[in-house]
Amino acid sequence: MVDARIVQTTKALHTAIVELASTSPVSSITVADVTRAAGINRATFYSHATSPGALLTDVLTPELDSIRADDFAARDAGAASPAEVTRKGMERVVDHIVKYRDIYRLALPDPLDASTHRVLARHFEESSRTHFELYATSDLPEGLSKPLAAGFVAHGLVGVIENWLTGKRASRKTLVDNILLLLPAWWD
Repeated sequence: MVDARIVQTTKALHTAIVELASTSPVSSITVADVTRAAGINRATFYSHATSPGALLTDVLTPELDSIRADDFAARDAGAASPAEVTRKGMERVVDHIVKYRDIYRLALPDPLDASTHRVLARHFEESSRTHFELYATSDLPEGLSKPLAAGFVAHGLVGVIENWLTGKRASRKTLVDNILLLLPAWWD
C-alpha cells in the first residue's frame, strides 16, 4: 500500500505544476516556484522529479498512454472500423490538448524547454511504431522505414497541434478532420 503522504505530496506537486505551467512557460518555472505552490521543500521535490519540465511530463504522459492503450484495445476488439478507431483516438488526444490548452500553448513554442514537445512527439512516435508493427496494412510503400515514418508522423502531428494552438482560431472538429486528412493514405 502506498503511503498516504506520498499520494498527497504527488497530488500537490501535480496541481502546482499544472497551475504554474498554465500561466508561464515551463522554462521560466523554478523548483522554488513549484515547492512554494505545492507547500513542500526542495528535498521532497527532488524525491519526485528532476525538474519542473520532468514533473509536467509525469502529469501529461499517463493520460496519453491511456489513450493509446484504449486505441489499441479498440483495434484488437474489431468492433469499429480502423478509420473509426483512428478518429476516436485523435478526438481523445485533442480533448487532452484542450484540457491542457494553456500549458501546451505556452510550452510547445518555448525555445528554452522542449519537454512538453517531447511528451507529445514521444506519444505519437510510440503509437505510430506500434501501429505500423501491429495494424498497418500490407499496402505500405515499398522501402518505407517504419521508424522514420513514425518520426515523420509524430513530429508532423505535434506541428499541426502547435499551429492550431498558436495560429488562427479553428474548431476542435477542424483540427481532428485535418489531422485525419494529413495521415498517409496507407495509415489504416
